[in-house]
Amino acid sequence: MSGINLRIEQLMNHFAGGNKSAFANLLEIGESNVRSYLSGTEPKFNVIEKICKVFAINYEWLILGIGEMLPTAENTDRTPQVITVDSHNNDNIVLVPQTLKAGYLSGYNNPHFIKKLPSYRMPGLNNGIFRMFEIEGNSMFPTLTNKSYVVGQFVENWENDIKDNQIYVVISNQIADGLVKRCINRIKKYNNLICKSDNRRSYPTQNIDPSSIKEIWEVKLHLNFQLPDPADIYERMNDLEAEIQEIKRQYPV
Repeated sequence: MSGINLRIEQLMNHFAGGNKSAFANLLEIGESNVRSYLSGTEPKFNVIEKICKVFAINYEWLILGIGEMLPTAENTDRTPQVITVDSHNNDNIVLVPQTLKAGYLSGYNNPHFIKKLPSYRMPGLNNGIFRMFEIEGNSMFPTLTNKSYVVGQFVENWENDIKDNQIYVVISNQIADGLVKRCINRIKKYNNLICKSDNRRSYPTQNIDPSSIKEIWEVKLHLNFQLPDPADIYERMNDLEAEIQEIKRQYPV
């Protein structure tokens, strides 16, 4: 396999989490083409050009292996580039699925990357910029379950607008066990964003350096297609209450 083929594999791992089908969808090419490139077939110039535009990478890096994969960002504006609108010119809500979570860390503000993601409209979410994220794992269980979805509203002023003990989507390369956390804002005081998981027995609290953060979204909506039956929980609570009362009856203070 030549250098360019190895770099295409690196791009697939970076932007699509190693998923060939997701990578092909982002480029709007067949998965068989991706497989052939990974097997050693040299891509044609129009494919190379599309790869560089979609992922906003350096041509010289892809073709010759010279320089860095991604150009140095000069724009410090935190506002995301919203490029998808409906027929009434309202912003759509872009969905970031689990398979593209890794790529989103680099492509979060790249119009070519974002426009490849599915987008939706949701009732009641207006007057703001919103984005939908798929929950991965059980770090926020039982509040948020694996493979459910949250919709977050973009937060621009991190120092003042992040409220303690609210749930946020934090885009940072420091968070490895999931994007969604319950936050305590100490950015002004200690230059620290404290990110807690609701499942704290298995997922410890993390201290996030604000310089590593790309975006923050305040969770406004949770979509869960698995509706648990609360009867079992109520029965356990009733049994526990009855046992406590029986202990008190047998062993009065």
